[in-house]
Amino acid sequence: MSDVSVQLVRDFFEVNAFHVMTYWQHDAARARGIEQGLQLLVENTTGGRAGEECDFVLRVGDASALPRAVVEVRAWHADRFYASLIESSPVLFEVAQPASLERARQVFGCTDVPAVLVISELPASPEPRQRAIAQLRQGGISHVLEFATVLHELVERINAQVSYSPSHTLQTLRLLKRYGLIRRQQMEFTFHLEAPILSSPPSVDTLDEMDESDIDE
Repeated sequence: MSDVSVQLVRDFFEVNAFHVMTYWQHDAARARGIEQGLQLLVENTTGGRAGEECDFVLRVGDASALPRAVVEVRAWHADRFYASLIESSPVLFEVAQPASLERARQVFGCTDVPAVLVISELPASPEPRQRAIAQLRQGGISHVLEFATVLHELVERINAQVSYSPSHTLQTLRLLKRYGLIRRQQMEFTFHLEAPILSSPPSVDTLDEMDESDIDE
């Protein structure tokens, strides 16, 4: 799943007119005894929207305002990112470590490089959500991108009549959209998830309805 998640995030930035470069952290991660991962260095080919400040949690359309960023994908789709999970997972802050930011600054040739962390989702309730956001801010994260936002924006931008064959993930989303299996930003699948309801109840013979001659005495 991690490879698919990373590819979808790459596609997300590319459809938003970013150049994307991948940096694998095998050596650095192994030296610190942490989970190996990768970072994406993304640069907006349009320059972004100067002077526009984005919310900490990026919404649909916000990413295109960023001029550049260093991005790490830690989707963990089985989890919501509560403060307790964040506190016990220092790997989430690798993207905001001095080594990561310095490498990105050298690549981009500037000092203004925000750290963007891609996660599955934050808590829905306001209080736990704010505690999680506070933990991420404290760890140096500049912005959080929830995976639902990635998928919503990809589906919105994909043209069902255009082939995206170089990207298997975009092509799959395009085909689902082409044949009406997903409905724009609602991301509602029309697959039947429950057994069909029979139009009439099945016919079952009861003992009273059976002929007496059929009963074995």
